[in-house]
Amino acid sequence: MIASCLWILFLIPYVWGNTEKTIFLGPSSIKIESTYPTLEYSRLIPLNPDNFAIRTHLKAEFPSDEARHGKPSWFVLRNLNEGQRYEVRVCWAATQPTEFTLEAYDLQTVFRTPELASELSAFAATRQANMEHNVALSSQRLELGVKESILLLRIVVAADFYTTNHTLMKNIPPVFVDIILDPFILNVLPRSLLYTVTYIILVTIVSWFTGKWISSWVCLIAAEPTKQKYQ
Repeated sequence: MIASCLWILFLIPYVWGNTEKTIFLGPSSIKIESTYPTLEYSRLIPLNPDNFAIRTHLKAEFPSDEARHGKPSWFVLRNLNEGQRYEVRVCWAATQPTEFTLEAYDLQTVFRTPELASELSAFAATRQANMEHNVALSSQRLELGVKESILLLRIVVAADFYTTNHTLMKNIPPVFVDIILDPFILNVLPRSLLYTVTYIILVTIVSWFTGKWISSWVCLIAAEPTKQKYQ
């Protein structure tokens, strides 16, 4: 009975939420030049190892000829360490059937690719028009001439459901998500799992010593009748 309850508790996060992620290495630091449209990507919501999580709504669309994979949103990943492995996760409720595509790009790739540059410009213009909704998140700006390890994160959101409600099919509600930047420790273990792994190791060590003590105690009790028999 107890084991069944523990399994139920273990499975609850998978019932209530979904996760999509991408893994990448921090790029080398570059100097932010005026050749990059600073005004455009300075309006993006930033993520960095200190401020590593945000909770927001992302617009979704059904895939179409104009948006083959859904509605794109852009974010900026700042203060990364060159060569360090990172993971970005998007978590959302299972009650909102959605498909996510995550990609991290360096600045050169984005601004040398017309499709990406145009998409980023359009998204930044939309962000600027709605600044009053995210004033605190949008106040940070990139400074020209400063060297920084930085990437642009592209999240494409596609609605993945069908309903006979025509209003809902035409007006897809935004998806409530958590976006998390998770650095890897020694490029092996995500930082968010450090406490879990530590706990498991401690429990394993304590269980081993406890089991060894119980085994010795049981053997000692079992040996008592044998001694009495031969006395």
